[in-house]
Amino acid sequence: MPHLDAGGLSENWLFRAAGDLHWEAITRRLGVASHEIETADRKRLYPMVIALRARYGAPLAAVRENDVLTWSHVDVVPCGGACARGLLVARVGELRFSVELLTSFAQRKEDGSLGTALPAARLGARWEVAVPERGFRLGGAREPAVDLAELARAARRGQPMADGFCGPALATGRPPLDQVAYQPSPYADYNGVGLLYFASYVTIAAGAERHMMHRRGWASRAGAATDWALATSPVRRDLFFHANLPLGESIRTELLAVEEELDADAALEDRIVGAGGPTIKTRLRLRRAGAEQPDGAPGGASLMADVVSRHAVLPVGGQRP
Repeated sequence: MPHLDAGGLSENWLFRAAGDLHWEAITRRLGVASHEIETADRKRLYPMVIALRARYGAPLAAVRENDVLTWSHVDVVPCGGACARGLLVARVGELRFSVELLTSFAQRKEDGSLGTALPAARLGARWEVAVPERGFRLGGAREPAVDLAELARAARRGQPMADGFCGPALATGRPPLDQVAYQPSPYADYNGVGLLYFASYVTIAAGAERHMMHRRGWASRAGAATDWALATSPVRRDLFFHANLPLGESIRTELLAVEEELDADAALEDRIVGAGGPTIKTRLRLRRAGAEQPDGAPGGASLMADVVSRHAVLPVGGQRP
């Protein structure tokens, strides 16, 4: 059951599967195999994730053993000469799980790093630049979606982000309440191109959040009678990537704030600090003990938690900017 984790549908698996489908959709649009996507001087191009926006019609914990997941929509459109915007929708029964990806073509540099590059002219002619549709909705979100490319550009430049979900929280600069250090695994977190895979950041952030929530006792205060991983489940997530984390370097997750109100939104803010990496905004659904759920699933939702994970250019042990 590789698509499941301890809490339900694995978000790491979901993102990895969406990333593969996104790349396959790009190759179909260009009409070539993946190894034929190259620059004018015949250097191979790879997809590098710039931003991700996920919206789930139900918490991922709603997906259980023997449920059947199908991909009902897979599409990609050009977004500039080197970028692609993809929308991928998975369904489990009536539940809808949407992942929007913004990627850039990248080539390997002499120092081993990856940098944005344009495809060869013969491919560029097929990569017609399209203006992304404004305001389409993901996963049943009620608010009009702000263009993901605009948000990613603002995140990279440190500018205000005009978005009701991720905008205000990502501007915070408060000192941390707690922190956890981690060195990503070359065997599980990195891909074959040498990138700390975008899906791994979510797992790193979730593991750090779990550790801090238990260490600070916040999970029990939120009414969770079980492990934090079983008491919470994502319903939406935004990621904005800035740079790759070189192999062998470490990162740390900093908890910035915890707020709770019964029958209302709660807010958790944390950031992951390392040499590069994304800013992550997550909304988790917390389930209180004793609430009824079908098929033995953990208790039902009673409040929401917003989580922000920020990755800055800073190695573990360095000074915060």
